[in-house]
This record gives sequence, structure tokens and C-alpha cells, in this order.
Amino acid sequence: MMKRIRRAPRQPARYTFRARNVTRRRTLFLLAWAMTLSVAGQAASGDRFSVAVLPPRLTDEVGGVSPEMVLTALEAALARARLTVLPRAQVVSALPPGDPLDFNPTCAEARALGARVGSEGYLLATLQRGERSATSRQTVVGGTLRLFAIETRAGQLIASEHADFTEDQRGFPAAIAPFLEAAATRFSAQWRAARERLAAQAGQPDPCPAALDLRAGELPPQATPPVPLTRPRPEPTAAARAAGVAVTVSAEVCVTAQGEVSAVEIVRWAGYGLEAAVEAALRATRFKPATRNGKPVSARFLADFNFRPPPSSSRPARECPMPLASRRLQAAGREWRGRPAARRLRPQKPASPAHIRCKCTPARCQIARPSPAPGCRPARC
Repeated sequence: MMKRIRRAPRQPARYTFRARNVTRRRTLFLLAWAMTLSVAGQAASGDRFSVAVLPPRLTDEVGGVSPEMVLTALEAALARARLTVLPRAQVVSALPPGDPLDFNPTCAEARALGARVGSEGYLLATLQRGERSATSRQTVVGGTLRLFAIETRAGQLIASEHADFTEDQRGFPAAIAPFLEAAATRFSAQWRAARERLAAQAGQPDPCPAALDLRAGELPPQATPPVPLTRPRPEPTAAARAAGVAVTVSAEVCVTAQGEVSAVEIVRWAGYGLEAAVEAALRATRFKPATRNGKPVSARFLADFNFRPPPSSSRPARECPMPLASRRLQAAGREWRGRPAARRLRPQKPASPAHIRCKCTPARCQIARPSPAPGCRPARC
């Protein structure tokens, strides 16, 4: 009888790792886990976007709200939107002391400010807060909060939003919290989209090549500038009218040799949706093309549009001119109480049927008695 040979159980391959024996399966699992963490870290670093919140412009007629309170609310909302907020001390130290922030800058000035702060984007804010009259004839506290999101690399304004709020018993932070959460989420997506758009435009050709450059305001010899056939007049938006701002929006325009607008780039922004209004007005305008040596050529120039608040409808009451006699009374030390009231006229006596038939008034009949008017009989008048 043959004996059955029992084979020894196969021992799994073991490797030494820090004086510990691990199996091959565990080694592969650890390698896969390390690679997953590496890829996730790279994705998180690529999705990182640093922003800075600059000190707000605050107008508080009631009191109780400080710039630090507004900064804290803005920083917390941006952090919850997966944005890296720079420390407040770093931002304040980078700003020039005593120099107020410009809310109507050029793109070059906006780029310089973002580079000085050291962030990929930054946020400007204005707050107007005071007492308002409610529908129930009661006074409530409310205001308007406006936010401006700027991308540092291009110095462009990517979004601007505003909200009117009314406070309740919970106070100012609770009144603006829903607006801040929604605005921070939108700003986060728009900042990242602007970064991807600028990266895609890096290798694109110039939209206005070999153009006559008139941006400096100097006209070369034997050249004529483009002339608009219709004057572009962008209308101010409702937000700009409500804010009552006086701003200037500048755009760099490229006009082809056929007189069509091929490219519009905003080089000075103001917010309130005015940039879109300017671009739409320029693209709808036809031009007589520029010429060089008598031949039409493409041209590039700057166009400035000034927006001013409408004049106030409530004009101050005009004072009555002081008569000479009243001036003499005032010089004598007596008070002048204004122009005297007009004399009350007696009600006119109603005309008789004869007067109506003759189309004469009593005063006219008295004058007309010596020589009667044609068609009237003096006896009845």
C-alpha cells in the first residue's frame, strides 16, 4: 500500500518592511492607496484658488456695524465655498497706508493691486446702512451690500452683485448671510472659469493683427481714424441708476477694414453691468474704416463712456426777488416778510342773454355805447 504524500501548505511570499513581514497582497494594497492619495493631492492643489478680501467701504448712519464684522462674514462665506482666503494681516500690510481703494480702476491698476496683495483674485465690498421707512409707517434698519470680484492675472472684473436687506431681531449678520453664501458659490465658479479661459487664450493669435494703433491718441501721417456712422450710446443699467454712481468705462475696440467691430476688450471697469452695455453698444455700431495712404486698414483705439447720475427732480424753491421798498425797510432794521399777497378780484357779473347773443361783456358794452359794435344793439346792451 502506497502512502499518500501530504504536501506542506504553500507559504505566502513575505517581504520585509520596517522589520515587519507583509504579504504581497498587502503590499499592492498599500501602493494603490498611496497612488490614490497622490492623485487626490494633485487635484486638490490644482483646484486651489487663493483670494483676498479687501477692507470694505462702509457708510453706516445707524452704527453698530464695523469693517471687521463685514470682513469676518465675507471671509467665512468664501472659505465655505472652497476658496483659500489669505490672512487679514497679510492683506492689510500689503495695501498702501492712507490710500483709499479705487472702485473704478483700469485693468493695469487692478493687476498691480492683486500682485501686491499676492492672491489670484480679490473681493471689493461697499455697504450702505441706515434707517428706512416700512409700509406700516414704521422705521426699520436696512441697506445695500455690493460685491465686486476681480481676477488678478487679467485685472478684469468677473462679476458684481448687490443685495438690498432689511434687518430683524437677529441683526446684521443674519440679514446678509443668505446673500453671502449664494454670492460666494457663484464667485468661486466664475474665478475658476476665468483662470481656465485665460489659460486657453494664452496661445491664441491676436484678433486684430497689423492694425493701425491709435490707443495712444496719436495719428500717423497720411492716415485717418475710423469714424462711427452711428454714435453708440449705452444706456445705464437699473443698478447704476439706483446707486447714483459717476463712473467711466473704457474699452479697447478693434475695427476691421470693412468697418465691422471684431473685438472689444474692457480696460477700465466699474461694475453694475455697465461693461456688458458698453460692449453691446460698440458691437452694434458700424464704422467708416480707417485709411492709410488712401487704403482701408484695420484699426485699434480706445473708447471712453462716462456715466453720470440723472439730475435730481426736486429743485430748491426759488426765492421771490425783494422789491426796492422792502430792501429799504430791511436796511432800516425791519424784517421783510416776502412779497405781499395778490389782491383778490371781485367775481365777474354773469352775462345776460343779450350779452351772450351779442357776444359782448358788460365792460365791452359800456365801452361800446358811444359806437356800437357791429351786430350788437346798444339798447339791449
